[in-house]
Amino acid sequence: MRLAAVLTDLDGTLLDHGGLLGPEARGAIEELRRRGIPVVPLTSKTEVELRDLLAELDLGMIGGFENGAGIVGPAGVVVSDRVLDIETLHAHLEELSVLTGLPLRPVSALSPTELRRITGLPRTGIAAMLARRFGIPFLAPGGTGNELVLAVARLPGVRLTRGGLFWHLSGDHGKEDALGLLLRTGLVERPLAGLGDAPNDAGFLAECDVAVLLPGPSGTVDPALAAAVPAGRSAPFPAGRGWAAAVSALLREESR
Repeated sequence: MRLAAVLTDLDGTLLDHGGLLGPEARGAIEELRRRGIPVVPLTSKTEVELRDLLAELDLGMIGGFENGAGIVGPAGVVVSDRVLDIETLHAHLEELSVLTGLPLRPVSALSPTELRRITGLPRTGIAAMLARRFGIPFLAPGGTGNELVLAVARLPGVRLTRGGLFWHLSGDHGKEDALGLLLRTGLVERPLAGLGDAPNDAGFLAECDVAVLLPGPSGTVDPALAAAVPAGRSAPFPAGRGWAAAVSALLREESR
């Protein structure tokens, strides 16, 4: 099977902590470029962050942002018809806090120091992270996932997903919606490989021809992601090093 494109999550998958691209991952990207196989990010990052990274990493002009809220391509931006604006989502987050009785802290309420500690981003990257239009990353007390899931089911048109660092509240869209937009607009074709590390990657990974699950820092794949994508194969290492190893294995299979 000759891959037409590689779809990838960014933080904790292609990128190491702090949004850094390691040497192994950089080398794998260069090999994919040599073979004419595009790397297409599908991320919870903002459109601003996505565009900055596409330019910085020389990945081209195609990707999806804010958990499937929209895609960017040569012709511009296409936004899902399922998005909710940020004001509506803030109201829903307050409602979710009331329903659960939990203190839920959106990233906009965190100090730059807290955000840098959690994400590893440089100070110059915080403004781009906060330029959100269609989703709210937030922190919740540990072990409260079930309460959040049950409560959000009472909010029609709203989706709760868990990323590597934050919970995310958005309209009823996911990274699989970005993949659908990419396919419908002809920006990508099959067969597709997908790589991700968190439950919010499950939707698009399940629709790829080959799915690779990246382990977390502990060396194990997130159980919720593994359960959602049972046919996925596991990468041998976390983050960029594991991404590079998985891509190399896929390319070796191509050559057989």
